[in-house]
Amino acid sequence: MQFNNPHPQISDQSSNTQKSIASVEVLLHRMINRIRQSLELPTILTATVTEVRSLLETDRVKVYRFDADGSGKVVAESVMLQRLPSLLGQHFPAEDIPPEARELFIKARQRSIVDLAAQQIGISPLNDPETGESIADDIRFRPVDPCHVEYLTSMGVQSSLVVPIFHRDQLWGLLVSHHSSPRQVTQRELHIVQLVVDQLSIAIAQSTLLEQTRAQAAQEAMINRVSKLLHSMTEMQLQQALELTVNGLQAAGGRIYIVPQNPQEQAQLFVCGEWQLNQSGERFEEHPTWQQWLEEQTTLGNGIQARIIPDLDQVALPEYLKMVFLDSKIRNLLVIQLQSRQQKLGYLSIFRHEIQIKTLWGRKRDRDDPRQERPIVSFETWQELKRGQVQQWTSAEIELALALGSHFATAIHQYELYQQVYALNIDLERDIQERKQAELKISALNAELEQRVQERTAELRREISEREQAKASLERLSRQSGLILNSAGEGIYGLNAQGQLTFVNPAAARMLGYRVEELIVSIANKNLDSYPSYILSEFPHQSEERFMHIILNHSKSDGSPYPWEENPIYATLKTGAVQHIVDDTFYRKNGTKFPVEYVSTPILEKNQIVGAVVIFKDITERQIVERMKNEFVSVVSHELRTPLTSIRSALGLLSHGSLNNQPAKSKRMLEIAFDNTNRLVRLINDILDIERINSGKVTMEKQNCNAAELMIQAVDEMRAMAEKAEIKLALKPLEVQLWADPDRIVQTLTNLLSNAIKFSPPHSTVFLGAKLQDSQILFQVKDQGRGIPEDKLETIFDRFQQVDASNSRHQGGTGLGLAICRSIVQQHGGKIWVESILGRSSTFYFTLPVSE
Repeated sequence: MQFNNPHPQISDQSSNTQKSIASVEVLLHRMINRIRQSLELPTILTATVTEVRSLLETDRVKVYRFDADGSGKVVAESVMLQRLPSLLGQHFPAEDIPPEARELFIKARQRSIVDLAAQQIGISPLNDPETGESIADDIRFRPVDPCHVEYLTSMGVQSSLVVPIFHRDQLWGLLVSHHSSPRQVTQRELHIVQLVVDQLSIAIAQSTLLEQTRAQAAQEAMINRVSKLLHSMTEMQLQQALELTVNGLQAAGGRIYIVPQNPQEQAQLFVCGEWQLNQSGERFEEHPTWQQWLEEQTTLGNGIQARIIPDLDQVALPEYLKMVFLDSKIRNLLVIQLQSRQQKLGYLSIFRHEIQIKTLWGRKRDRDDPRQERPIVSFETWQELKRGQVQQWTSAEIELALALGSHFATAIHQYELYQQVYALNIDLERDIQERKQAELKISALNAELEQRVQERTAELRREISEREQAKASLERLSRQSGLILNSAGEGIYGLNAQGQLTFVNPAAARMLGYRVEELIVSIANKNLDSYPSYILSEFPHQSEERFMHIILNHSKSDGSPYPWEENPIYATLKTGAVQHIVDDTFYRKNGTKFPVEYVSTPILEKNQIVGAVVIFKDITERQIVERMKNEFVSVVSHELRTPLTSIRSALGLLSHGSLNNQPAKSKRMLEIAFDNTNRLVRLINDILDIERINSGKVTMEKQNCNAAELMIQAVDEMRAMAEKAEIKLALKPLEVQLWADPDRIVQTLTNLLSNAIKFSPPHSTVFLGAKLQDSQILFQVKDQGRGIPEDKLETIFDRFQQVDASNSRHQGGTGLGLAICRSIVQQHGGKIWVESILGRSSTFYFTLPVSE
């Protein structure tokens, strides 16, 4: 068949349909926006037909949606001033659209344009029907079929446009434009409508996804409500759960049959809805015919014990079931076998009636309007086809039904377990009651004997209760005592009246260099042969008297060991006197000794000495601190006494007027007093300074600083002193950044330079230099003085330690300068030392970390 265009006026140049490009684009943009403004499909469809009708200026634009059986329904419509009758909600049978037209819609995505005045139909496929490939978007015309002309004419339509709508490559529906007078559709208008349909397909996909999400949420809510009823804390509400299930599945009725689990029980049946059978109460689920017939039906697959009978009128029913379903309106049946762990619990049956056609058409029919005759005939045809059909189960409904069936099975199984436990409890209670009655009979026959037994039993119970309470209290006290002993920092051990070890805490074992297990073997006189890993080879009789005395090698402060009978701890065991001893000596496992302070206290029970507790602690650090304190006080006293004596003597001479006639000597006495006063001030300042540094009260204000600048500053500060002593200062600065407190580093350098100048002969040189060594700066101060003896190289950094104390006082030193230097360097993470050649020179070194 040849396709041509005998009407050249049907073109993009037609003056009746031509619109400006700008106005069409604005209209298209508005139409697409209206489609995208909502995810609700009815809103989207209504906006689409309204905008398309406004674009085409036709009398009616509708969206026709296909059903699964090929029939369809007008789901959206826009009519211009009632020029054509409304078809909204109208159903049409599948035969209204010929199969070949439907096939072209699917394969070629074909659009059609009908102009009855020209008796032509224009077709515009998007795809090749043979290959499925896209082809040129053009319109080809041919004569329209007479049946098509008759169909449109009967509905008052003179021109039409039909564009298929697809969703996921499936034919979803049609966008149809009808006009009551002849009208030509341009290529551009067809293109614009196709763009709108494409956007509509996207909107349908999004709306479908929204509907699926809502359906999923509704199903989950339904499952939650049913589960709440089934798993109620009070009782299982099966009837309410069944009613909710029937409503949720949009069914006409349902029933739950629960199989009895033992011969003494009866089956349970719950029914709801329009279940118009078995009014006599007969339970057909118990009949073998039902069970055998159900086994013959096809299951849903994957081992799911559920069966769907899509239409009871189309299956062969046994005679018994024919009688059961004879007068019922049931057409569709979904049966789920309830089971848990391969245990059959019963059936959940849901049924539906045939489709109620009368409720599907609610429009007022106007048979006086000839344009409605064809739609009414189509609807009646569709109605006749639908009459007697069964509403089938969708996959979502089946999935929901199976989920609900699983919850029913779980709840029934749990309820039956509860019933079993309850029955066992009843039996147990009955057994207990029978046993009590038997005991009462025996008690009646043996009243006197029972009375005595009860009295004795009561006494024994009191004794047992008291013993258990005492045991519990003893265990609690023992546990608390153990926690206290294990947590104590002092060493604690206990002895019995014979001096044998009864307990020892970890702190005591640690101070003595033993493990607790090595000492605790002696407790309770254990057989030592059975504890080879605990035996001390040097003490083969740990369990004997004086074991701890031998272990400790308890000695006096002068080192002489105590005889056991003269030991203060022995005196505590014999007399009960508390002994508080300071400066005795204990020995460790490795042979080293340490001074201790201990207290031995007797353990009394009913005024009898049953043992002793010894608490001791290592006072080595205390003695060191006390010795250092005494030495410090002695040195400070000496250092203070010397200048104070000189000041007192000078002021005494002046106060008595002995030097009134000798002004030169009077002035000299005042200078001596003034110099010694300055020495006292420096001494006190240095003592306070070093104490603040060591205690952390002085915060090092560290910052990035240049080593060369600090060295130059220190040399400049000491230059006057060097010139007065006729000493030459040599400097070799190092340009490098370090992280330090600049004032404290300058203080360290000036202290070292001051010492070098004081103890160097005139006309000699004092050198200050630095160099990089790994990630540190090595400073050195070198003089040409008399040097330092080898035995003084370490001690001179201690407080008040000087090579020649008399000369240092003559030089004005306090004996604390090097100690301050060491504290400052250590606070910076460095170290300080001295190397010397006696009689020739000394070099002081200290290191500081380089700034990162």
